[in-house]
Amino acid sequence: MKRYLTLSLTFIISIMASAQIMKERRVYYLDCSYSMIKPNNIWNEVCENLNEAIDNISDETTELMVIPFAFDNKHHHSLSPFRAHATPEGKKKIKAEVRNISISSNTKTYHCDPLSDFYSNRINKNMVTYMFLMTDGKDEDPRHQTVKNLLPQWGNLFGEKNVFGFYVMLDKSAKNAEVEDVISKQKHLWKVETADININLIRLQSQAVFNVKNENYFELPIYGDCKGRLITAKLDKTSLPIHIGKTTIIGNKLRVYIDVEKKSLNQIPEAQNVYVSLFLKGNEKYDFLVTETVTLKCINKKERSLKITVR
Repeated sequence: MKRYLTLSLTFIISIMASAQIMKERRVYYLDCSYSMIKPNNIWNEVCENLNEAIDNISDETTELMVIPFAFDNKHHHSLSPFRAHATPEGKKKIKAEVRNISISSNTKTYHCDPLSDFYSNRINKNMVTYMFLMTDGKDEDPRHQTVKNLLPQWGNLFGEKNVFGFYVMLDKSAKNAEVEDVISKQKHLWKVETADININLIRLQSQAVFNVKNENYFELPIYGDCKGRLITAKLDKTSLPIHIGKTTIIGNKLRVYIDVEKKSLNQIPEAQNVYVSLFLKGNEKYDFLVTETVTLKCINKKERSLKITVR
């Protein structure tokens, strides 16, 4: 039996745009200072959890980098990445390189090294970039560059870009009130207190189109595990006579219903952007919704339609 769907050209353009979702780069800075072995004794656990996190990445186009870092009183070690894509072979290669890391005694933790490297070398403007700074201890840099200079720059540099950071405190000795205070003030930067870095990153398409004349909802593709979760939406302040209705997750898409005051359609211009804030509810401890705002283009005009057949 054939069914016919009538789709507006705007909706088709929206579907085409969804296919252009940006690919990801994940950069893991792995603390290789001697304290990971003594006294903290967490090296094997951290490596195992890192490898499991890599295994759990489902998108084979994701670019992976694992970058060991340590400081040995004489010089800063070169921050040379292990690099591969998240294919089965690429994951196997990265995990083997992690297992083969050797840790030298008398090495220290300088957080300025990985952060400086990330700022200067690891951002790809054509990709969504995630940084995981994995450390088991306090910053031993006597100049305190990280908390005084580098971390406070994060929000200004990346708060409006597709760049997200996680300061992963692998051990209780990594806790630092001053660092946590700085992180709390930065957009797109979070602290995580666990050696298990199986962090579930939930990302949605950040733009959509909605025609107030003939559509009831818009949809956003979801990237990440949303099973058992609920994402709600709130319309930021606007003069347009529209309201957010219910939201529901259907497959790998978030459907957001829009109520339009039909008697006030003449108050809506042909095209105007509004902003929709998203919120994650019922989430697990290490779920992170990294898409917090969606730009919704509201249009108010008749459009030609295209009829397609669904078998």
